[in-house]
Amino acid sequence: MDTNYFTCTLGQAARLGSGRRAVSNVNEFVDLQAQLVPEKPAVGFFAPPGDRRLPWGHRVLSFSAVRKGSLAVAGLMSRALGEQLAGKQTVALLCPSSLDFLLAWLALMRLGHAVLLVAPQCHPSAVSHLCRTCDVSILLYDETYQQHAQKSASESANWPRKPLQPFSLTSAVAKDICHTVTEADSPPNSFSKHEVEHMSIAYLHHTSGTSSGLPKPIPQSHRAAVCVLPHLPADSEKATFTTTPLYHGGIADLFRAWASDAPIWLFPAKELPITAANINSCLETAALCADKGEMPAVRYFSSVPYVLQMMEADSTGLHNLNSMDVVGVGGAALPAEVGDRLVDRGVNLVSRYGSAECGFLMSSHRDYARDKDWQYLRCSSGADFLQFEKQDDGTFELVIRPGWPHMAKTNRDDGSFATADLLVPHPAVPAAWKYHSRADSQLTLVTGKKFDPAPLEAVIAASPFLDDALIFGNGRPFPGALLFRTKEFESTADDELVDAVKPLIEKLNEESQGHARIPRNMLVPMAWGPEALEKSSKGTVMRRKAEEQYEQVIERAYEQLSVGGGAEVADVEVSRFIADLIEGVVLKSKRLAEEDDLFAYGVDSVACMQIRYGLNQTSSELPLSVVEDCGTVKKYVRSALRTLHDLTWVVVLQSQFGEANLGLSNETYNKIAAEATIIVHVAWPVNFRMRLRSFEDNIAVL
Repeated sequence: MDTNYFTCTLGQAARLGSGRRAVSNVNEFVDLQAQLVPEKPAVGFFAPPGDRRLPWGHRVLSFSAVRKGSLAVAGLMSRALGEQLAGKQTVALLCPSSLDFLLAWLALMRLGHAVLLVAPQCHPSAVSHLCRTCDVSILLYDETYQQHAQKSASESANWPRKPLQPFSLTSAVAKDICHTVTEADSPPNSFSKHEVEHMSIAYLHHTSGTSSGLPKPIPQSHRAAVCVLPHLPADSEKATFTTTPLYHGGIADLFRAWASDAPIWLFPAKELPITAANINSCLETAALCADKGEMPAVRYFSSVPYVLQMMEADSTGLHNLNSMDVVGVGGAALPAEVGDRLVDRGVNLVSRYGSAECGFLMSSHRDYARDKDWQYLRCSSGADFLQFEKQDDGTFELVIRPGWPHMAKTNRDDGSFATADLLVPHPAVPAAWKYHSRADSQLTLVTGKKFDPAPLEAVIAASPFLDDALIFGNGRPFPGALLFRTKEFESTADDELVDAVKPLIEKLNEESQGHARIPRNMLVPMAWGPEALEKSSKGTVMRRKAEEQYEQVIERAYEQLSVGGGAEVADVEVSRFIADLIEGVVLKSKRLAEEDDLFAYGVDSVACMQIRYGLNQTSSELPLSVVEDCGTVKKYVRSALRTLHDLTWVVVLQSQFGEANLGLSNETYNKIAAEATIIVHVAWPVNFRMRLRSFEDNIAVL
């Protein structure tokens, strides 16, 4: 199986070490590319027209043009900001993934500065937090985000040091960077710049803050950016198309292609939203360029899961995916059913797994014609540095050992990096692992049980009735889910929506750990909204923000767990009421009868806890084992009604067995005689020396 630049991991690249470029930083890399392959296309940008009926435009920059542009922008920045950029520092860049971003980013590194790449989805307080953490005092922003930048700067007003200063790229460079770069005859090279070494910080990514709420910076050295990549020039006539923005994984896609002298197309996120139709238009434009000989044909498609889900649902999109040599997905978990359908329809789907801390670690690149296990990552190359540590639940945490080609950080005393990524081995194929979950993003129930909600959310959100799902349950006895409906089902009644997704939840519950099962009455339908659930640019849920946003809804879900919603229930309806509650927890299509054994029906210890929680909403404090003790609906109802009506099982009566009527009053005796069906006499004196006739007084009344 041939190695290609799109799926070549850092372990494979180390094995192919002789093919690497001899450079020590990004600036040298850009210069060398301009020297060795000056006229080869490096990057393509799309120019969507204002009128949909018109053809799309495009702009292609060669490697020499990229170098020329970065030098020109560096000179303009140096003159415009002067003393502001005098000292070596970290500069923040808030900009859409575009040509402006590319040249501003390269220019700042050319000046010797590290660049904090801020995702526009970050809240102003998060931007301010990142800048403070990285000791940033200059925030360069695209005009699109002027208000965002100013709010971020205002958050820094109380900093103990110099507050954050926002500068627009328009004022720092030029109104039209593209025009300025094109018109520059000979870029200036006399501006002041700082020396950079291979371990100097080139740029900083950041986490999305999905679980913690605040993003954390992840520095990338010049060495990590370009010095550990493979050089595979035989693959240079295959272009990559990426929907991933440059401020995230797009940079890795770009450098990976450039290191093999290959070009890359970037999605025009500044002008258009990412939809299947817009992606198809991009690929159509790229194909026309290939026909004209302006660019090699696109053969590699890089995206995050939600993009592939859109493409799979679109006939033209699916056709375009089929035309690719390899379709890569990463950044989050692609729902298994979506990936399986793509593979069944002939798409060469590969899962690419890596991290900002350690680079490209593994992929599922394989013999696509025979091997359909797209989810299983292969780690034959570099396996000595990839350690899988078994966990109590049977999963394995991946730990990167010292000696791996790139480690931006370590978190163990021996110099290792524990990724917190949990994987499971292939049942038959050696050195093949499937991503399972994150150890640090799991929900922790009040019982201490943990599970990762992300894979379950992905399965639920794949329903045609839903746009998204959010599973909650931190600190609770069991989880629930908010169901975010599609616009098409905006007016569908809540009960109908729950019934529509119920089969999917049933199947999910059957396949999930017991404590991760979601009872029916914890499925909460939400009203439709265009941005109901905020996500990171990688498509992952901003969990902490979402939990804060819907805190009251979640609280109400637990308070109103009872199927009766707190309404009074007639005695004759109690059985059906309790059965409905249990059916909602167990999620079976079969109706539960009064005398059905609950455990045969599917009630286990986890379900018992959920049922008891629901019963507590309608009754006084119940014993912990009330469900187990009763065993059937009928027995529980009989017990509950006696409690509700203050009926007691035992009445203590003082009696004398040797006297007439047991020594009781006529009224009491007559009541017992009329109502008691079985009388068991067990009150014998314990005296082994008594003769049989001495027991006469104990039985005379009988």
